[in-house]
Amino acid sequence: MFHKKLNLSFTLTLGVALIAPAIWAMPANKTANIDTPQAPHNTSEFNARGVLVAGQSANIAAGMSGRLLKAPHKIGQYVKSGTLLAQFDCARQEAELDARKSAHATQSLRYDNQNELLALGAAGELDVSIARSERDELQAEIRTIQVAMRDCKITAPFSGYITARHVNAYETPQTGQPIYSFIRAGSAELSVITPSNWVKWLKAGQEFSFTVDETGETFRAKLLRLSAEVDPVSQTIEITAKPIGKSTARPGMSGVAHFTVPE
Repeated sequence: MFHKKLNLSFTLTLGVALIAPAIWAMPANKTANIDTPQAPHNTSEFNARGVLVAGQSANIAAGMSGRLLKAPHKIGQYVKSGTLLAQFDCARQEAELDARKSAHATQSLRYDNQNELLALGAAGELDVSIARSERDELQAEIRTIQVAMRDCKITAPFSGYITARHVNAYETPQTGQPIYSFIRAGSAELSVITPSNWVKWLKAGQEFSFTVDETGETFRAKLLRLSAEVDPVSQTIEITAKPIGKSTARPGMSGVAHFTVPE
């Protein structure tokens, strides 16, 4: 019995001694399929509020005072460049222009007559000069009326959308009074207010993502330029960016800009 226990103990000890060197001798790539954690990216994320703004906007104002005959467009309507936006009643200016043209024709005949008399010795140089001066004065008045009559019609300076309408047809706006507010068609720009100390890593051409509050849409944008000055009170600086690709976001929508920057 004692010999059997001794043999069993010797057998177990010998087995452990044989197995242990085999384990230590296994190659490293055969040890186990254990996923080692990846090293964290050496970057930081910075967020700032921003708003979408139209690439170009304009208040279309009256260039003259008078009764408005046409103002056909509504808020939200798209109009092409050169489309008639408003038309004034310019009947009085047209009548005045016709009168000046008639007077100019008469004065031109008088000037020609004075030249003929001068050639015959029946008129002096002064008479010819006065006739020419009166003719040229009427021509200048005609030109002045023609330039003023350009304001009788207002056309769209570029293709875009009506965002506000301030005057209706048959009203009488005064000179300089807004008639329409207008924005250019096309993708909007992003205006983002960031802390001024971000200028250390903000660069033109830098890309970031922007999430729109109203729609939840996220798109990429490229930084176009930084403001030329920093607000000393809030210690912020405004940056302007442009969305990359197409987006359904509209001017006036706001959201959050996400910047991923190496530490």
